[in-house]
Amino acid sequence: MNKAVPLTVSDLARNLWAACHLLAFRRSALRWLAPTPLNFIVLLLLSLAVSFFFDFTSEGWPGAWSPPGVAVYVIPAFVLLVFGQILANRHGLWRMGLAPASVWLSADILLGLAQSLLLYAQQNNWVPATIAGYIPLLYTGLYAWPILAVVFVFTRALAWPWWERAVAFAVLLGVFTAWSLTFSDQRLWYSTQAEEPLPTTSRLVEDEIWQAQPELLQRALKGLQPERPDRTDWYFLGIGGVFYQGVFKQETETVRALFDTRFGTSGRSLVLINSDDTVASQPIATRTTIARALHAMAAHMDRDKDVLFLFITSHGSEEHEIELNYWPLELAGITPEWLRSTLDETGIKHRVIVLSACFSGGFIPVLQSPDTLVITAADATRSSFGCLDDAEMTYFGRAFFDEALRRKHSLRSAFETARASIQEREQAENFEPSEPQWWVGEQMQAELPEIEKSLFPGRP
Repeated sequence: MNKAVPLTVSDLARNLWAACHLLAFRRSALRWLAPTPLNFIVLLLLSLAVSFFFDFTSEGWPGAWSPPGVAVYVIPAFVLLVFGQILANRHGLWRMGLAPASVWLSADILLGLAQSLLLYAQQNNWVPATIAGYIPLLYTGLYAWPILAVVFVFTRALAWPWWERAVAFAVLLGVFTAWSLTFSDQRLWYSTQAEEPLPTTSRLVEDEIWQAQPELLQRALKGLQPERPDRTDWYFLGIGGVFYQGVFKQETETVRALFDTRFGTSGRSLVLINSDDTVASQPIATRTTIARALHAMAAHMDRDKDVLFLFITSHGSEEHEIELNYWPLELAGITPEWLRSTLDETGIKHRVIVLSACFSGGFIPVLQSPDTLVITAADATRSSFGCLDDAEMTYFGRAFFDEALRRKHSLRSAFETARASIQEREQAENFEPSEPQWWVGEQMQAELPEIEKSLFPGRP
């Protein structure tokens, strides 16, 4: 009995070392592997423990254990047991019965630990913004890697022809993918932190309100004034994306008022707001209305000389999507790719884009162009703050628009002032820093001092 423990530990080390060889696509993995029933059970339990650790890290505390998740998480191992039995029966090698599942579980333990460390690094903002956008792709690669390795190593060692290898990989990947999609919401640990319920009523369901929306949008677009040939005009489009929190409506209206009064965009400004307070008098924000507004502005502008100032305030997600929400409509959110494509369709050259949303720095790589300036309330991996029902503006909106832009005479100086103010406020309230971002294209950098002369009155 005393020899059982060291033997199991020794076999565990051998199996993990075999997994390293497997992930390097080396047949020597089979030499190190120790596929016994006891070792299979130990590896299965360790794989479940690592999966539990990942879910716990992802979901956080408080939470609850989910026993049904165990059945879901063991399915891949038993699929590979079937694959092992096929190998054993075909080649008369009983040792092959447990081998594919055992070495895959060993690889799953190693890759699961790597994914947990990566997730922890993301949560602590240790991952550079330039890399963070590729992490979902990396997770997909880590998912397919051990499956490909298992098929490659075993079928090559057993001298299968190339087409049988391809069929085996396609079948296993298809089964694993179907499992992943079917049980994508299943976890071993779930967060039990209460979420605020969303409103289940809105004025948009009123027939007169809904019927008036097309006319409100058409009236707003017709009210836009054409550009003036003797100067550089700025056109302002503000978007308040979420109807169930009034801060976004208030912020959008405040910023528009600032631009119309201090920056002279009256007649060349437009807002699209999802709010019961304005739905009877102003058009709502959807992808369709945003695109129509941008194209209408482009039609009134000198697209090579004038400047579009696009401001969006809403909730943002870690997947880098800005929320558009107005119950009962099911609205698609704003993604970096959709926004870039829509802007490119308009032909507007000079773009100043300000995004007040969590994780909004993730939009920067896609929106970059020589004539674009992008300002975001947070970097690609961090939250911004101040999205409260009783707030008049978000932390970023107040610092950048309501304070800095009322006093400064350049966008850059306003941003730096706002960034310092936000950092000071977040430190005082013990929040993780949001790290507002500034990115400017080379051509915009060169032209910005000149085109800002028409924006800032009395600029020294």
